[in-house]
Amino acid sequence: METKTSKGILLFRSGNLKEALLIFSTFRIGFTKEEKRTLKIARESLSGNSSFYRQLGIDTDKEIEKSKSIIASKYLIMK
Repeated sequence: METKTSKGILLFRSGNLKEALLIFSTFRIGFTKEEKRTLKIARESLSGNSSFYRQLGIDTDKEIEKSKSIIASKYLIMK
């Protein structure tokens, strides 16, 4: 059975960050408040709302890169 986590990891590994963020940004457990915010901003930026966050003074490219490292550190790097 495929879980949301395994589907998100597969999408992330295949380079489909937008779809992976759609999954990971819905998780309630496993991320800090700041990490959830980063994932949400990255998801919305990739969905076409980056101008809104830029108007607020948020560097959307930096948030997207942070979201990649958050996902990689939680799910790709084996502990």
